[in-house]
Amino acid sequence: MNAEHQKYDLLEPPQRDGEIGRLGPYRVLALIGKGGMGQVFRAQDMRLQRIVALKLMKPKLAATPASRKRFIEEARSMAAVQHDNVAMIFEVGVEGGVPFMAMELLEGQSLKDAFRAGRKFKTDEILRLGKEVALGLAAAHEGGIIHRDIKPANIWIQSPSGRAKILDFGLAIAGNSFDPFVSRGTLVGSPGFLSPEQARNEALDDRTDLYSLGAVLFMMCSGVLPLTSGSISGQLIAIICYTPLSLTEIKPETPVALSELIDQLLLKEPKDRPATAREIADRLDKIPEQNVQQNTIKIVMDSGATGASAGRLTNAADEPSRNRGRLGLWSMLTALLLVCMCGAIYGFSQLQRTQNTAPPAKPDPQAILPQRVTAASLRPLNLSNGSAGSRKVMSGEAARFKLRIANESTSSTDDPRVTNSNAKVVAQLATLLKRPDVTRVERPTFPQKLLLSQIPRQGSSREFEVQFLTANLIPGKYEVEFQLQTPDGSVIASITDNLEIQEDLSKADLLGFDVLRTYQGKGADTYVQKNSRNDFGGKELIQGTRGPKPQTQHIYLRFDLSKLPVKPNQLDRAMALLTVAQGGQQTTPAFNVYGVTNELDPEWLETGKGHLNWNTAPCRDDIGGQKYLGRFSFDNTKDRLKNAADAVRFASRELDDFIREGDGKLITLVFIPDSNSIRPARFKSKEGQPDQAPAIAIRPLKANP
Repeated sequence: MNAEHQKYDLLEPPQRDGEIGRLGPYRVLALIGKGGMGQVFRAQDMRLQRIVALKLMKPKLAATPASRKRFIEEARSMAAVQHDNVAMIFEVGVEGGVPFMAMELLEGQSLKDAFRAGRKFKTDEILRLGKEVALGLAAAHEGGIIHRDIKPANIWIQSPSGRAKILDFGLAIAGNSFDPFVSRGTLVGSPGFLSPEQARNEALDDRTDLYSLGAVLFMMCSGVLPLTSGSISGQLIAIICYTPLSLTEIKPETPVALSELIDQLLLKEPKDRPATAREIADRLDKIPEQNVQQNTIKIVMDSGATGASAGRLTNAADEPSRNRGRLGLWSMLTALLLVCMCGAIYGFSQLQRTQNTAPPAKPDPQAILPQRVTAASLRPLNLSNGSAGSRKVMSGEAARFKLRIANESTSSTDDPRVTNSNAKVVAQLATLLKRPDVTRVERPTFPQKLLLSQIPRQGSSREFEVQFLTANLIPGKYEVEFQLQTPDGSVIASITDNLEIQEDLSKADLLGFDVLRTYQGKGADTYVQKNSRNDFGGKELIQGTRGPKPQTQHIYLRFDLSKLPVKPNQLDRAMALLTVAQGGQQTTPAFNVYGVTNELDPEWLETGKGHLNWNTAPCRDDIGGQKYLGRFSFDNTKDRLKNAADAVRFASRELDDFIREGDGKLITLVFIPDSNSIRPARFKSKEGQPDQAPAIAIRPLKANP
């Protein structure tokens, strides 16, 4: 058992037979796989009594903030897509400093393993699996998620249903072609299935996944990649420069419609591929029907033959007369055929003579309409700011902007609605973000397509809303540029605006933060009660309330900053963390927070002689001289936060400054209740549960994302 534990030192020791360790509420039963970022275990969720696949990040990678962030982003990307053809995520968390995610346990094998085992796929299997992957991608794309690494290893064939499920969104991005965890020039994805725009390190949209799906379908049909090379650099050159052979040349038995679809998916430019994954699914669904029509032989029965089969029987004496009748009939048919041929030749010669002498026909007005939307045809469209939109949002919230498009054409000859009447998509609105002093441009959302029916009529205007999520964007100030473009990306008009994204630490991950709890070093936690000299420092809970019934209670927390791995003056952000205990106030408690600067010995005692009590506490009568750090509240209705580790958070710029300006040794915070209740708000203390004791989380400047 010890040997097993040594192999998986990121797990807690096993407690029962049949398990190799524990991770929080999970009994870990066996190792079932390894990946680039972590290990996957078969585990049992003891709360819901279900078997799951538990993916844990490798300890060496977990020590790197950027890698931990990527792991969490993978889990969030997968969890955001709810579809039968995408692997389901049950839970995402961090246990003992190691990020993990619990997902459905899939039986079967990956498409890569199927290839290695020599499995050959029939056409109907290729069509079905391709359709299912396309539907899974459609669900992701419609949620703003690009996978960016579609390949056989990330497509699972579930047993016994045979259903395809997409795995591993570890390279996924949410509507944003910029990956904040990968440096410029780094190859992202698997070389054999990279799209040309990935190989060129260009901005991406959802059509990059469609190219990769085309490469997977090509391999399912032929057993080989569309383009191959002996080196990564050669592979990239091939993807960018060379055109793969069509499947009809490699595997002639491939249905023509399927070969044509794959050819389109493998085109170099995204705009030339099918527009959406859902369109691919629809086309794959129709191929069996088209294939049947192409291979059906139409049989026409001759009516005379049919009649003969129903005729009467005759004797041999009638045979000569029948033969003579047949001969006469064939003679008549031959003569008629010759007459028809002569007439056809004469008519054709007359037609040729007429065509040579007749004046040229007038062109069909519909035939001269442009087949491609040009920038010149959209010049009369003007872009301007609409009604007020977002100028400041919290990280994770949606930024919303109103834009107005006006049609300033003067006649039907320059009206974009008329000159582009044969186009379905006439224009698009693209959004670009740029931070001050940063050359990189980010695209937080896919361009918004504008249909012909959405273009305003001549002399009128129409308002459009552009919105995008900010979860994957670095907090700070941005210049926002909105571009009105042709469908292929030519810019017609543009305007700029401003956006400030403020970090919401109350919902932030603790990845990148150093957590310092009250049990470390000379830390302490206690509470004092009005009109009481009692010692409350050794209790398993700390609590606070505003009197008179029950009596007023204040919470005091001390942190030993010398135990931090970095100096306090190097912090970027800080927040205080508390874990709610069961049985406390179940409404919406509120607290004012102060940093104690006087009237208190920095090394005050929790317990014993000289312990901190109401009479010796600096804020017993008023808070004069202490530094106000801010106010916070939390919703504990129906005890919803009980035992949720570090669920209550307080952060402010004043707290950051208080820590930076200290002596780098000991600081004391006091939490004074600002809401009435018949019960106090209760929190875990260092005596009750050390790993859920009050804490200060510090993010150093160097770890700022």
